[in-house]
Amino acid sequence: MPASRCAQADAADVETPKGTWFDEAVDLRDPEGEALTKEALALIAAVETRSRKRRQADERNHQAAVRRVLANGLRCRYFRRPSFVAYFRRADSYGDGPAWLSGKAMARTVDLLAEAGLLNARCGKLGSAASTYSVTEKLCGVAQACGATHHSLTIQLPLQRLVRLRKGDAQTPLVDFGHTAETLHWTSRLRAYNAFLVEQDIGLALTLEEEAEWVRRWNENREGESVSLYRPELIQTDLYRQFNNGSFGQGGRLYGGWWINTPKALRRKITINGEPTVELDFSGCAIRMLYHERGLDYQGDPYLLDAVAAYEAKRGLAPGHFRAGVKAMTQALINDRNGKRPEMIRLPAGLSFRPGFKRAEVRRIIEEKHASIADAFGTGAGLRLQRCDSDIALAIITKLREQNVVSLPIHDSFLIRRRDGFRASATMSMLYRLTFGFDPVIKVSP
Repeated sequence: MPASRCAQADAADVETPKGTWFDEAVDLRDPEGEALTKEALALIAAVETRSRKRRQADERNHQAAVRRVLANGLRCRYFRRPSFVAYFRRADSYGDGPAWLSGKAMARTVDLLAEAGLLNARCGKLGSAASTYSVTEKLCGVAQACGATHHSLTIQLPLQRLVRLRKGDAQTPLVDFGHTAETLHWTSRLRAYNAFLVEQDIGLALTLEEEAEWVRRWNENREGESVSLYRPELIQTDLYRQFNNGSFGQGGRLYGGWWINTPKALRRKITINGEPTVELDFSGCAIRMLYHERGLDYQGDPYLLDAVAAYEAKRGLAPGHFRAGVKAMTQALINDRNGKRPEMIRLPAGLSFRPGFKRAEVRRIIEEKHASIADAFGTGAGLRLQRCDSDIALAIITKLREQNVVSLPIHDSFLIRRRDGFRASATMSMLYRLTFGFDPVIKVSP
């Protein structure tokens, strides 16, 4: 068998090396993506033997497959260990993918790129197991000449993945649904915003030690998997909305951007087009919305409990020592819908109210403080309120995009360039007021 073709594993071989699964959404930014694809197609043409020219549609699919195979290979080269891309060659693979993606197309594309010296390829046993490929030094040189670096990679979600409906929570299967005018409107807004974001440089200004900690936490969360990161992978910027429990009335928050899962301590290191950021947060968002939808204003700190504050002072603890615990318990009460002692939620960083209070006492104090809306506790209001705050969040990022202002949503807070802080805060207040008729409390964190 020619060395340029996919080497077939046999019974005597070790298992095909494990890798990162091929993802059709991984792509390259232009102009470097277009330049690299053009160079790769020219190298393929030099080794490919065809009796006739491809039809126009087939040529478009061929170019798309080459571009995405290259992008996935470079992603693994730049960020992951082992640096293999895993894929299937069976004809019936990728049946629900785009027109350019099939097992046959993957096999043909990988083989041609391997013959051109741009990939190292290895087939699964008898074609039944996953196959893998990795990029060669030749491809790295071509990429460098085209200006393609790790900053050139992106993940661009297809339209059908921008609005998602889950059967239950985030871990349950997706539910098929027919689009309505409303879901198409959300899709259109997200598509425009994602196209805007991919033109921006969203980065992390980390020290070597902070970068190592970021990578360690990422790998720790994927413990037991065969692939690990060796540098921060900041390529996923596309946002999508996810709804829960088979209902477009529950959830709907924005997910997808890599910054959403960045450790809170490192968020202040996030940059937008090389500039420092601040975080604008709707303080006490869920509990204020409960008040505001009943026509009641609430401007104080919803998590300040007088009895707990007095205990902090008595023990010589810093003011607000227990605030994170009170907040977690309050959120649990808002989200609870089954009455199974939500006050027993796991508290942040092993925080404990003992010996001053039992959890049941703290729950009672919270309910007394918020007696005007306490009847909403235990009703599962959380997911309904998430739909409210996610509607506002989508409106905010859309309005700011129209002003050419980049905003990175983290549920009910937003990362903004420092110089855009006043404009963003005014937009947040205006859109919240349009929904509830009251002013929010916006907290600014450096």
